[in-house]
Amino acid sequence: MSVALACTACGPGKTTTTESEPTTTLETTSTATSDGTTTTTTPTSTETSPTSTTTGTPASCEAFLPDETTAEQTTITLTNASAGPLWLGAVGCSGLPDLDILDGDGQNHFFVFEPCSPAPCELLMAGECILGCDDCVVPAGLRLDPGASFSILWAGADVEFMEMTAECAPGPGCAGECVAARERPAGTYEITVKAAQQCVGTCDCASPSPNGHCTVDGGIILSEELTVSVPLMFPEMLEIEIPIGG
Repeated sequence: MSVALACTACGPGKTTTTESEPTTTLETTSTATSDGTTTTTTPTSTETSPTSTTTGTPASCEAFLPDETTAEQTTITLTNASAGPLWLGAVGCSGLPDLDILDGDGQNHFFVFEPCSPAPCELLMAGECILGCDDCVVPAGLRLDPGASFSILWAGADVEFMEMTAECAPGPGCAGECVAARERPAGTYEITVKAAQQCVGTCDCASPSPNGHCTVDGGIILSEELTVSVPLMFPEMLEIEIPIGG
């Protein structure tokens, strides 16, 4: 994963904080803080972007290693084009927007690591096996004020769920479920975003960001849903903006 980048050409009235997601090796990721700066964390229970598949026991230990892929990350920017605030569901410890990126078969290629998600297989093979759950509190939602934008980096790889064997990672506690980065097929994907125009409960942010977005905590009820779907050519398109409302 790469560090977050600030938008330098967002246009009048637009502000962006960029979340990052893994490239091909499930490295570090970045999360946006309330003031628009970034912090870097390790990937034991952090965000990633791909679809997920599950396989049986591999023929050799090399099967647990990540693919060497060349696809670059795609910047997906969600922009509030309406006259009022919008709310989106949040997922993962970093509170990324809850969206779908579907292929032609309807399989979702936007995967987010949850607090107790399996560790990367390569870490288990290196003996880093005592990995506990992140006790993060996942935000209930993300609020975008009018004209604000929020960007994420969609990785150039998918995730495969595998079962690490004791033969390939013989350390204590190493055997078990893990994930490995896999090359994503080229083609047309469809990004679908759902946002709510009305919110009941704690709909304002305790610490609003100067960039026009913030996360809200639990107890909210969202209504008057807007759904936007746009095509994305992968891996040709490295940037895409999705206006919501307006």
